[in-house]
Amino acid sequence: MEINKEEVEQRFRRSRASYNDNARVQKMIVDRMVPMILSSVKRVPEKILEIGCGTGLLTSQLQRTFPNVDLYLNDLVEELCYHAATINQVPQTCCFPGDVEKLFLPLSFDLIASASTFQWFTTPEETFMKLSKQLEQNGVLVFSTFGKFNLQEIRLTTGGGLDYRSKEELEKMLKPYFRIEGMEEEFHTLESDSPLAVLQHLKKTGVNVSGDPTIWTKGRMDAFIKDYNARFAVDGKVTLTYHPFYFVCRKNNL
Repeated sequence: MEINKEEVEQRFRRSRASYNDNARVQKMIVDRMVPMILSSVKRVPEKILEIGCGTGLLTSQLQRTFPNVDLYLNDLVEELCYHAATINQVPQTCCFPGDVEKLFLPLSFDLIASASTFQWFTTPEETFMKLSKQLEQNGVLVFSTFGKFNLQEIRLTTGGGLDYRSKEELEKMLKPYFRIEGMEEEFHTLESDSPLAVLQHLKKTGVNVSGDPTIWTKGRMDAFIKDYNARFAVDGKVTLTYHPFYFVCRKNNL
C-alpha cells in the first residue's frame, strides 16, 4: 500500500474524538516507552521533540516525567498538534505542525521521542539522517513503530494494508546515523465480538483497512466477514494482532 499523507491526515483528523477510547494497544505502547526513555537519557534533557503527538498520549507522560524542560510537539494534523499542546500546557509557539519528513525544524534537541508514527514515513532513511542532525551530541531517539505481523488478519483477508518494515530493514536504515542501544518487540492480540467490530475499531483509530479507496459493496463486506470468521474466530470472538517495535538510538558523533 502506497502511503498518501493527505489521506493519512484526513483519517486521523476524523478519528480525533474516538481515538483515545479505542487506542488500547497504543496506550500500552506509551506506557512501555516511558521507562525506556528514562533509562536512555544520561541527564535531564533541556529540549525534547515529540513526533506524531496525536491526541497527546505520550505528550502527557513526557510532561509528567520531565516537568521543567522545553517540550516541542509535531503532528501531521495541525489541529491535533495544537490541541495536544493546549491540554498539556505546552506553549503554542512550541508546536511544529506538518509532515516531519519535509518540515524545517529550527532547533536541536537532546531527546526525540515518537510513539506509533514512524510506520507512516515514506522516506525513512532520509528522515533518520535528518533527525540525527537535529540531535545534540549524545542525543537520543526513542521511538515505537510496527512490524511485519501488525494487523496481519487484515492483510490476509483483504490482500491490502500497510507494508510494515522488518526489524532488520529498520536497523539497516538507522545504523549509518545512530548506535542502536536497545530494541524490543511485542505481540498484542485484541479480541472483538465480530469482524465488523474490528473494522470499527480500526476506523476509530485512524487506520485505513485495505488501502483501497473504493467503497465496499455489501457483497464485498459479506465476503470479508465470512473469510475473517473462518480464519480468526475462536470461541465466539475474533482476533486482531498488533506487533510493536521499540528502538533506543543514540546519535553517532562523527
